[in-house]
Amino acid sequence: MSILPGALFIFIAAGLVFFYNHAKQVNQSVLEDKEKAEELALEGDYNEAGKLLERAADKRPDYQALKRNLSAVNQVKAMEKDLERVETSIEENDLDNALNELSQVNQKMGEQENRLVATLTPRMNELDSRITVGKINNEVKELTNIDELAEKLNTLSRLDLEEATRAREKITEKIVSISSKQAEKAMKERQYNEAIAAVDEGLQYVINHKKLLRLKDRVEQEKLAFEQEKQDRMERAMEQAAMEEMMNRREAVKVLTIKASKDEFGDVTVQGEVQSEATSIVSSIEITYDILDEDGEILETDTSQVYPMYLNPEDTGKFEQNYYDFEKEEISVEVTNVQWFVE
Repeated sequence: MSILPGALFIFIAAGLVFFYNHAKQVNQSVLEDKEKAEELALEGDYNEAGKLLERAADKRPDYQALKRNLSAVNQVKAMEKDLERVETSIEENDLDNALNELSQVNQKMGEQENRLVATLTPRMNELDSRITVGKINNEVKELTNIDELAEKLNTLSRLDLEEATRAREKITEKIVSISSKQAEKAMKERQYNEAIAAVDEGLQYVINHKKLLRLKDRVEQEKLAFEQEKQDRMERAMEQAAMEEMMNRREAVKVLTIKASKDEFGDVTVQGEVQSEATSIVSSIEITYDILDEDGEILETDTSQVYPMYLNPEDTGKFEQNYYDFEKEEISVEVTNVQWFVE
């Protein structure tokens, strides 16, 4: 009986030490799970963080910090589900709905006093950028104005996404295509300055693009060739005009026929026909001629007017004059001069 109190004391003391050490180990395990869960949650692994917090809560159901952390993780997991729906809408190209859902998630984040919601910010920004890219891709299909396309290109330049890079490439290709088509059209119409301006407009936004640079070189070469050809044509035209003027002054009228005939009454008629070889209208044509006898002696020199008064190029006119006092039997006529005016 004297030994029993001592033994009981030792047994109780051993039990207390055991329970103390066990409780200490449990507390240590709970703290480790809590810290690991917080680390995982901040890294975005909400499922594993939730599992650790649930395991720790089973060990210490009255630990309020665990309950608060688990609640925070569950809230973020719910918002992550919402973001997954946003991504589905983006993939289905239902961008208006995606933007509306993303706005709702953003509102929820603002209402939460939960520091874990900040871990969703990169995901939110990515989805917002993808919506922007998707909307631009849809709009670009309808745009035909380089300035409008350049505005979209500027918006995409601020987004660090693979989709944004692909969208920029598409817009670049469209700018090059529009600029090239405008330049080609202007070249066909010989509007080379407009063609160069069209290429330069594209090069403002697609700097040093090889296709546009080659096209600009071609436009400049064709412009130079056209201007040289134009200059050559002008010179040829001036030469032709000078030649025509000389011809119009010296050889504008050709005498086709001229003859003198005597009728039974002894009257002499001088008749003739001329043709205009000028390039302009000639008028007031006068034919000067000599009337000769059989010995070639000049009996008379006279002038006759051609009718009609005005002759177009290649037109013909006639002249006629009558004489009544020649006694010679044989009469001939010879043109000595032709005069005219060029209109």
